Amino acid sequence: MDAKSLKVVQENRDYTMFSWSVQGASNPIQMKRGQGVWFWDGDDQRWLDFSSQLINLNVGHQHPKMLEAIKKQVDELCFAGPGFATEPRGALGKKLSEVTGLAKTFFTLGGSEANENAIKMARLATGREKIITRYRSYHGATMGSMTASGDPRRWAVDPGVPGMFACSILIVTVARLARRLKRAIANVSATLKK
Repeated sequence: MDAKSLKVVQENRDYTMFSWSVQGASNPIQMKRGQGVWFWDGDDQRWLDFSSQLINLNVGHQHPKMLEAIKKQVDELCFAGPGFATEPRGALGKKLSEVTGLAKTFFTLGGSEANENAIKMARLATGREKIITRYRSYHGATMGSMTASGDPRRWAVDPGVPGMFACSILIVTVARLARRLKRAIANVSATLKK
């Protein structure tokens, strides 16, 4: 790694924190640029991005249509808080309604926030507290989403938010789960899948 790449990585390690990582042991790759399914590190080595940057770039890095849409929106309006109505928000909400058949969409800034709000809405709508999630699932890094995750990395914050538990559908069928948890099922407000 050249001196510039070493400096970039060291500043990231010194002044930022990495999610789901032992901070002193993290050894991040400097990501310098991307194109399509590839990204390049600080030494200009090309990497195949199998995860699409956490499944956020399914169209690929630097897709021309995506860049054009971002640039157009930035020129018009960089940001609007969640309490404001915008043309893109209304148009996307309408399109999602047409495609999914759902009446409304609740937009959030990220996955953890979406899960936290889904948990809150399910509890408010049903009056029930319990949430069933899948064993070895991942739902995010906020307290509620981490508690909902079946990932063992969450153990450091257990017991977390009350009323959530993960189960393995590989070991226990839904019918057997219902029999075993008859009393608990009566209080379940939602299930999260990922």
